Amino acid sequence: MRPLRLVLTPGLAPAVWWLQAGVLLNFFGNGLVAPFLVIYLHYARGVPIAMAGLAIGSGGVVATASGILAGPIVDRFGARNAVAVAMASNAIAYASYTQVHATWQAFLVSAAVGVGTGAYGPSVQTLLSSLVHAEKRAAAFSQQRMSATVGLGLGAIVGGLIAAGGRPENYELLLVLDAGTFLGYAVLLLSLPNPTTKRERASGGYGEALHDHRLVLLAFASLVMVSAGIAPMLVILPAFAKGHAHVPAPAIGLIYAVNTVVILLAQLQITQAVAHRNPMRALAFGSGLWVIAWLLVLGASLLTSGWTAAGVIALAMIFYATGECVYTAIVTPTAAAIAPNALRGRYLAVLGFAWQAGFMVGPAGGGLLIDHMPLAFPAAAGVICALAALLLPRAARLLPSDVRVGK
Repeated sequence: MRPLRLVLTPGLAPAVWWLQAGVLLNFFGNGLVAPFLVIYLHYARGVPIAMAGLAIGSGGVVATASGILAGPIVDRFGARNAVAVAMASNAIAYASYTQVHATWQAFLVSAAVGVGTGAYGPSVQTLLSSLVHAEKRAAAFSQQRMSATVGLGLGAIVGGLIAAGGRPENYELLLVLDAGTFLGYAVLLLSLPNPTTKRERASGGYGEALHDHRLVLLAFASLVMVSAGIAPMLVILPAFAKGHAHVPAPAIGLIYAVNTVVILLAQLQITQAVAHRNPMRALAFGSGLWVIAWLLVLGASLLTSGWTAAGVIALAMIFYATGECVYTAIVTPTAAAIAPNALRGRYLAVLGFAWQAGFMVGPAGGGLLIDHMPLAFPAAAGVICALAALLLPRAARLLPSDVRVGK
């Protein structure tokens, strides 16, 4: 039983496991598409890489607005149906990518993707928070991230095999399959019970949430880390690896499988290790690991190519995945812990705003750099992560001593 306990959180209710299964299915679909979306838009539809990255990033503008609107809706009407509607919206939007034949269409569809994507984050996080006791919340969020990562990695492997043909119809199949996983997740959600929690009256709304300097600091740290670490690693790195390190499509899927394996084996252990530690210091450590990852990516593009470059980037992915485990163990559980019950949806929506803004800034900036100064892409991401690693410990004193993940 010990190996099983390394990757599964014991003591969670059956409804939580159903939710985790839906998360895995959802991210399996994301994994089919995410590493190949820029490649599809550029190589199959003729959209310049800079414009493809900018289009995907622009969806973050809509996603930030959608997430902010979702916060009070979740607080007032409940999270389960909000997640289901978000998934149905994404099914329609991703299927619409198959009809993109011009740059302006890529921007339009990316905006449609932002509607469901922005609403999903605060909705599903609030739903999970309501299904678990407070003492299990950090572990449940880590388990959710593991489910997402396993789905993402498996999807990337399958997606790499399907995309290996390099034909437009291969990428279109990925998009159709992705839409199907969104619909499957929506149906599964409707089978879950609605949590019956007593809701307090939310008097201050977002104004009250934004007056909590702990939340603002956490959201800003998340924005920086997502912009320089998570978003470019997940969205832009595949196009960079293919175009400038000549990594073949099947290898891209395997690289993301490394990310899956590391998170599957290490997430719960890292969650336990950072419990009761200052969130800012822990996030600084995670950013430092990402500096190493980006240096390896830069070295791979300078000194190697093909499958050798893929091996170096896979090593980089180990450092990235470990840092991602730290990020996952800290950010959302801390925000959920400091939020009043009546404002939890809004607190998590503010955090979702930072996440979506990062996915707007990271792909847009990364795409522009690849188009004009390719080697500046990993270099710039590494520099920003290094600055975060240096500055975040200075912010640790701004959080009261009782703000710890394990509390």
